[in-house]
Amino acid sequence: MNPFTIPFSVAAEHIPGLLSGQVVRYGAILKDASTGRILGHVQETGIAQKIIQSGLSFDPTGVTGLIGVAQNIAIARKLDAMQQALGSLQVVQYASLFSSVVGVGVTAASTAMILKRLSAVDDALSTIEASIGDLPTKWRELSLRSRLVDVSTSVERLHEASLRSDGSKVVLQVEKDLQKGFNHVHDGLCSVVVETKVNPGLLRALLAGLSLCGASEFKALVWLDEKDAAQHRSRVQFEKLRQLAFLMPRNQLASRLGGDEELSFGISRECSEIRYRVASQPALIQSLIGSDINGRAYIEQIQQEEKEPLLLLPTPENN
Repeated sequence: MNPFTIPFSVAAEHIPGLLSGQVVRYGAILKDASTGRILGHVQETGIAQKIIQSGLSFDPTGVTGLIGVAQNIAIARKLDAMQQALGSLQVVQYASLFSSVVGVGVTAASTAMILKRLSAVDDALSTIEASIGDLPTKWRELSLRSRLVDVSTSVERLHEASLRSDGSKVVLQVEKDLQKGFNHVHDGLCSVVVETKVNPGLLRALLAGLSLCGASEFKALVWLDEKDAAQHRSRVQFEKLRQLAFLMPRNQLASRLGGDEELSFGISRECSEIRYRVASQPALIQSLIGSDINGRAYIEQIQQEEKEPLLLLPTPENN
């Protein structure tokens, strides 16, 4: 399939509805608030990734949370089309749609962007290790930081795959390695979060690493056009994230964070956002299957988009 025949529409037309409440976002899905009908699957594009990389901050230690915020209106104004349609204030609100670590839709996130975020996570963990003498025992036993370094190596190989003659073989191995990395970091988080005293920076950095690892694994399967496997893996990841959520109810988490209710709420919200995004991925895959769209073609088109920051893949019945 020619990658430029994928029936995308401009998602910006739904932003007024999102701001008014007539349209709601669930992970990477947009729904009609009154009927619950799925309008389509929202995906940030290559141009949006450039804006994020140059103009948004990322701080996994918790100062800004897992989502970057517009540093100033001048940066937001780089989104010229959005600026003209919505005005400065709403463009800043629009920036909040790029939720979670790699954005609303994960497949467009360039490997360079993911590597940059993983590097920020590693820097944060290095700072935490240097400043905390009583890190959880499981932290040292599981070597979580070195595991995330392995994840970075896998993402680097994913970045090179399209340049290699054996690219599909490389990505197959990368996907296996990322699955191991996701499971390892998830198990580590499950151990860390039940400690009597939990360091918020450590928790947020590990959540960021888990999300990036899971997103990269999903992207690898979509790139391979292994749609059934991608759909299944998303469901497996969701169950693991739900297991993690059961271990960190907000009241108990607040106690483990020294009684900080606001901090507990913020971390719980971030964890929920990651979970919702993963939960929305099987519906995206079903739409790709229903419209007979090749996974790699889908990724390539949204990454090559240089005009619209958001595109929407309508559900098959809306095409």
